[in-house]
Amino acid sequence: MQKKRTEADQQGGLCGENGMKEDHGKLIMQWLLPFAIAVIVVLIMFFNFSVKTKREAAETVENKIEEVAEKYALKVKGDLLSICLVGKTSAQVISQQSPSDSEVIQQLLASIADNTEICEVIYCDKDGNATDHQGNKVDFGVNGYIEKLEKDPKIDYLFEKEDAITGAASIIIGVPVGEAGGSLLLFYPLKHLETITEMSGEFNDSAFLSIINTEGDIFQAVDRESNFLKGSNIWSNVDKEYQNDTSKARVRMQNNKTGSFITMADGEMRTLVYTPIGVEDWVLLIGIDQSYVEYSQEIIFSRSIRRLYQLLGVTFLFVTLIAVVNYIGKVRNAEKNKTLQEKADTDLLTGLNNKLATERKIKEYMAQNQDKIGMLFLIDIDNFKKINDTMGHAFGDEVLRSLGKQIGVNFRVTDIIGRVGGDEFMVFLKDLQKDEVVLKEARKLDYFFKHFEVGEYVKYSATASIGAAVFPADGNDFESLYKSADQAVYKAKKRGKNQIAFFDDRDRKQ
Repeated sequence: MQKKRTEADQQGGLCGENGMKEDHGKLIMQWLLPFAIAVIVVLIMFFNFSVKTKREAAETVENKIEEVAEKYALKVKGDLLSICLVGKTSAQVISQQSPSDSEVIQQLLASIADNTEICEVIYCDKDGNATDHQGNKVDFGVNGYIEKLEKDPKIDYLFEKEDAITGAASIIIGVPVGEAGGSLLLFYPLKHLETITEMSGEFNDSAFLSIINTEGDIFQAVDRESNFLKGSNIWSNVDKEYQNDTSKARVRMQNNKTGSFITMADGEMRTLVYTPIGVEDWVLLIGIDQSYVEYSQEIIFSRSIRRLYQLLGVTFLFVTLIAVVNYIGKVRNAEKNKTLQEKADTDLLTGLNNKLATERKIKEYMAQNQDKIGMLFLIDIDNFKKINDTMGHAFGDEVLRSLGKQIGVNFRVTDIIGRVGGDEFMVFLKDLQKDEVVLKEARKLDYFFKHFEVGEYVKYSATASIGAAVFPADGNDFESLYKSADQAVYKAKKRGKNQIAFFDDRDRKQ
């Protein structure tokens, strides 16, 4: 019997461990759903942040390259305006000279050529006589340039790919000479723009810089190896599928706007950055290799994502720490509550369930298993008052205590055993597979009490009157089933005690 009891204890321990695992599982599930939701929210936020960051990275790179373009456009404009200012100042000086002061005028022209980036300066008087800075008469080309400049008063600068005077690409600045009449022509070499527009590592070596007008005519280009710079017009080189973007950009150029767009010429993809120079309709254009632009965007994007990862890592560690601490606290509270509940449910003398716990557990089973067979034994110790009176209350307690320890050996750990009164015990057997098992279980209990003995030195055989009622046949709720079992106890006592009786008398029908 001791061996059986040990196995029962082990099964009880296993059941307790399973209960603890179930409690832990519930706690984990309580955290799992919020954690899953949090992960989904974080992923959505991360996706939105990635999209936003990628867009911001593109805008940052775009703003940077537009700032660079505007910087070089200001350099070009500043150089042209300074030449124009020299021309106007010189024209004012010439207008104050008399025709007989030709030597002074000649010295002024020579000084302009020697001290500025102008490659040639020509003075043409009101009679059409033209002289260069070396004092040589110029008989061709001058009047044609003057006529072009005078034809449209809005034009101060005239572009010539190969002017007749210098034989090189030049910007011709025409300045009228006040009261003296005539004009001053200053020839500014486009070649000089290369020195002030050298990008010196602003972008990679494949970037080109060019000056064009809004129609796309190329005035000057630092790098003519690009497919965009073939021929004389940059827009004619753009692939057909990108012409729509080009048209939109040209409209913005005509409105003196700065911007950029991605386009392709014969398989060569670049980001073209444009900004008005502020002189005529001329535009400074920078063509940047698209791979460089994407690389620059990726660097900015990676930095932002790296910071986000760091922030997420710190946040995750913090949340995990809180979750672990909270989980440990909940586990400890659950274990503490379980221990307190077990103490509250336990009869201190026998170690079995007390009356409240026994009734509660039986009612819970009944509510959840209406279609299963169960059996309730109500056990009443015979002549217990006599035991107390003759053997003493201490021995009476020993009878109850010994009964509590030994009775569990005969039943499964899942069955419900409790002390529900002074000398009254209750056993509820769960999940009986067949109706025939009912009598078999009853005989086991009857056999137990026929051999139940108490006492260390002097053995005392304590007997019991046992009433049995079957669920749900004899009662489908606790109250009715208890009443049936109580009536069966009365039958057992009436028959002479020390026996078991069924409510439906099935033990008499066998």
